[in-house]
Amino acid sequence: MMPFGTSETAQWKVLRAGRILVAAGVLDQDYLDHLASDLHAAIKVRSRLLLNWDRQRGMLHRTIFQPSVGRPGRDASQAIRVAPIGGVLRAAGDRAPWTLHLMSLVRTQTQAVITLAMRMHWPPDGSSADLELTGAGPHHMPYDQLWAVDDQGTRYAVRLEGGRGETVTWFGVARLSPVPSGHVRRLDLVGDGVSLVQLPLGPDDVPPGRRTMPPAAGPVATGLGERLLVLEAERILASGDARGPVEGPVPGEIITVLTEADAIAVGSLVPGQLAALCQRLGAAGHGITVPPAGEIPAPWASVIAHRDAPGPAHGAEVFAPLACALPDVDGVRLALAGLSTAAGESHLHVISSGLPRLARRYQWDWTPGLSWWLRDSAGNWHVATADEPRVPDDGMRAYTLDDGMQAFWLRLTPPLAGVPDAAEIVVTGPATQVRATVPVHPAGN
Repeated sequence: MMPFGTSETAQWKVLRAGRILVAAGVLDQDYLDHLASDLHAAIKVRSRLLLNWDRQRGMLHRTIFQPSVGRPGRDASQAIRVAPIGGVLRAAGDRAPWTLHLMSLVRTQTQAVITLAMRMHWPPDGSSADLELTGAGPHHMPYDQLWAVDDQGTRYAVRLEGGRGETVTWFGVARLSPVPSGHVRRLDLVGDGVSLVQLPLGPDDVPPGRRTMPPAAGPVATGLGERLLVLEAERILASGDARGPVEGPVPGEIITVLTEADAIAVGSLVPGQLAALCQRLGAAGHGITVPPAGEIPAPWASVIAHRDAPGPAHGAEVFAPLACALPDVDGVRLALAGLSTAAGESHLHVISSGLPRLARRYQWDWTPGLSWWLRDSAGNWHVATADEPRVPDDGMRAYTLDDGMQAFWLRLTPPLAGVPDAAEIVVTGPATQVRATVPVHPAGN
């Protein structure tokens, strides 16, 4: 078995380095695919044992001619409009009360969704333990059919779909068909012929009664290699784990590959800052050999300072509609459509258009996505990250809609300690950074 292990180790070492460079944006995935194919063939033709092994299985034709792998296409982004709702539907339920929060309506030319959060209120006596095993979600709602009617009499089909469900909370969207026009100012949600709740729609992109400065976009000064290290720092801040998934490279290997490929500027402070971050968190297994820097960026320090702070006082919960369509971020359109705190966790609800589908870190054709930060009204920073996809896909960090749209639920670290008056959101892509200050207006009863 030694030739097999030797060849696999050699190929995997090259692929790991290549995937790091692809993720940093300094190497094209197609080039890496061709290189991997050529390397595979070169190793095979030099090993009589490996050739005989393939010949016995009728696979000799694959030794020289590797099958090409098609790359998934990327959907074009569409213009997005957001209108706040802030509707709340409460029901006693047969054995457990629940509350459905309808936060914001997000529309493109072809799609319309309402961001949702469902909160279960399980009895403390354990009488609904069998239901708790099924988790929170719309399957606890007693309605066979849901639809909506606007203030002009137009009827819309309503379908509740989701991507993230826990025992206490469920996040999802309600799809509306057809797409409501911009003239609609109210939707009545109807279940099995009974009017459930009226949903007043505020003007697009402006929370009710409050106006803000428009979001500002500007260029990014950080190089591609440094950006990948910054994203690695954000992952460590959110998880506290420097090693990361087993199949992914550790930070030290990432720094080595980027340095050897001249993808990090000479004298860059970021590798040392990443080392200092791991040192302050006491995180082991990072593999970083460069000396730690004396200081780390202020947002990183803010997260570390409040990571172990107590959660929201008295279990305070927040389900606030947001209504902010961000400027184009490197070809991606984004809508901030909700901010929630429940069960000790805080999440930013986002709808995207034109963003590549999410995949596991450093897998084939993986791209690291965008950097998300939130600063509350007290000046404290929170890193917003999407959890890794699970297998099976029963708890995806994003839910794919039609026409290149996705719904995201970004977890804030640390969670919000209270209800901020406003939130500053900073989104950074490979070449563009967007800042927006969004008022936070929790939904009423």
